[in-house]
Amino acid sequence: TDVANAVYEEVDAVMLSGETTIGKYPLRCIDQLVNIAENVEKHPGLRFVDKLNTDSDKQKLSLAAVELAQSLDARCIVVITRRGVMADLVCNCRPVYSDIYAFTNVSQARRTMMMGRGIRPFRIAFSQDPEKTLQTAFNVLKEREGFQSEE
Repeated sequence: TDVANAVYEEVDAVMLSGETTIGKYPLRCIDQLVNIAENVEKHPGLRFVDKLNTDSDKQKLSLAAVELAQSLDARCIVVITRRGVMADLVCNCRPVYSDIYAFTNVSQARRTMMMGRGIRPFRIAFSQDPEKTLQTAFNVLKEREGFQSEE
């Protein structure tokens, strides 16, 4: 029930404890935890996003991006971020149908973003020209994630 409650509360990650690895079948235990999480995710959670604090302009921008993506049935939301803050703010909005592809030039930020729900972080070199940075990100999506040019 701990895993089910955590997923229902829409946490970003579930931590495995030492208890998970004790016994004859630790991999079956993990499979069961994954099964529980996937089943609970099929149902609406607590929807904290409905009570999201939108006092900051960055959070308002993130919410607008998520709402736009959802209205367009967009496959993903692309975020260019140095420290991961914007990716976290988009993650707070809990996009339902769109994965968050976050691009940073900082290794530590990439590792931190791995903990965010629905965030797929990548490390790329940033250019002085923002258009070139975006093009690099789009190329990564095409080459590594199978996106098409029109997406």
